[in-house]
Amino acid sequence: MKPRTLEEKVSHLMDRAEIADVIGRYTYGMDSRDWKLFRTCWTDQISLDFTDIDMIEEPITSIRADTYVELLMAFFANMPRSQHLKVPVRYEFDDDKAVVFAFMQGKHWMPNSTGGPLQTVVGYYRDEFVRTENGWKMSGMKELVYWNEGNGHVLVDNLQRMLAVLKEVGPQSGA
Repeated sequence: MKPRTLEEKVSHLMDRAEIADVIGRYTYGMDSRDWKLFRTCWTDQISLDFTDIDMIEEPITSIRADTYVELLMAFFANMPRSQHLKVPVRYEFDDDKAVVFAFMQGKHWMPNSTGGPLQTVVGYYRDEFVRTENGWKMSGMKELVYWNEGNGHVLVDNLQRMLAVLKEVGPQSGA
């Protein structure tokens, strides 16, 4: 619903600003490896869809956010640096839920013996948000990958480590 009154417009802008803050904490938390900060972005149960990455065949329909943090810790364990740009370009609100589309550019830097140290993923994020008693939180994310460039081994080697952790924890639902 499009905001009409001044109060609705201000509320709408405040929601957008709070969601933009969550997105900022998401990228900064991940790239600085501040996993406590990163975790503040998420509801307890989340869904993830990385099927645009050829190594991941199915979406994860339900996983604990704490487990997702463990997966990312495994992914980034040997990667000294990364920088993720996530710029919201479209907000779709439905009461206490929102879908946000954001430009995605993830740069991953890791010296290795198979070529250059840099790999970049380009595309969009499709994030699902819910309003909680503690503000807006992400409840789901889909990466819409348009292309990859650079040394694919940087991404592949780390994805394999992450998938090994995922295989250990198995499917997760509930609290």
